[in-house]
Amino acid sequence: MKKCIVLFIVVGLYSLNVSAQNAGCPDPAAANYDSTVTINNGSCTYSNVTITPKLKYDLSTTLNETSGLIWWKNRIWSHNDGGNAPAFYAMKVNSNAITATISVTNATNVDWEDIAQDDSFIYIGDFGNNAQGNRTDLKIYKIAKADVEAGSSVTATVINFSYNDQTDFTPKGNNNTNFDCEAMIAYGDSLFLFSKDWVDNKTRLYKLPKTPGTYQAVNMGELNVQGLITGAEIVADKRVIVLTGYNAAVSPFIYLLYDFNGNHFFGANKRKVGLNESFTQVEGICAKSPTTFFVSNEKFSQLFITTPAKLQQLNLTSLLNPYYTNPLKKITQKNKTNLMPLENTY
Repeated sequence: MKKCIVLFIVVGLYSLNVSAQNAGCPDPAAANYDSTVTINNGSCTYSNVTITPKLKYDLSTTLNETSGLIWWKNRIWSHNDGGNAPAFYAMKVNSNAITATISVTNATNVDWEDIAQDDSFIYIGDFGNNAQGNRTDLKIYKIAKADVEAGSSVTATVINFSYNDQTDFTPKGNNNTNFDCEAMIAYGDSLFLFSKDWVDNKTRLYKLPKTPGTYQAVNMGELNVQGLITGAEIVADKRVIVLTGYNAAVSPFIYLLYDFNGNHFFGANKRKVGLNESFTQVEGICAKSPTTFFVSNEKFSQLFITTPAKLQQLNLTSLLNPYYTNPLKKITQKNKTNLMPLENTY
């Protein structure tokens, strides 16, 4: 009988705690902001906004097919996509001159599409899959930063993977698959991939270990971005992810994911922001600070239209500062236990 009474009291106290917490939108930048909210349930909605990038410089022709960026050692590092040398390159902020070239001796560049980092390693994703959608040699090269600092060539370890939900490997033709990928982040003990879905214009989130080996990347959910995702960056201590992409008219955009709990990246604030450019195939993104980002685009040339490969700067202060400075953010960080289940599809 005593056990039943204790259980009743515990359940009652839990119910009171749940009712005392208000779920909704705690982001002051949102149209439906509610200052009383203590639990972010992912319901924030936003007005349409377009921002204008600031041109830093046209990239060296060495990087005409730039496909990913990281910010490390006060320099910007990038690489080219498929068919190019298995190497990555460093540049300064204010000069397009290549200041370092690092060759990966045991790699081939079938289709390198993004680069990510943690404190000790750089990860390069050879997972571009738009030609037929049927690659069976997807991999990520893991490179020690200490080796990069020691010389101009490195040897990588390899993370091989397949998608746990891909069962059909028949050729699909060019740009006709949902199993392409061009965006990756390193977060905690895992790597996370954001797919580039040519068929439905969504992106799916996949998780796999950082440890060399052979794995199935696990599908953790999807988001209807209405475009093609091409790059990803995370500001881990702020719980902010910025994705890059473009639509069928080659108009670029970024997609903000923030105030998430754990790795439920699609579970909180989701905001699409247009970039005031056209015929710009944005490919890479990196963060210099929590509000200053660099984006790159590869050279685009069709008919009478040519857009050179460029490095540009984004100032996201107006978009992210309401979240960074919101005192409710400290409350939501304390309430990381999900009182309602997260959906897999958004």
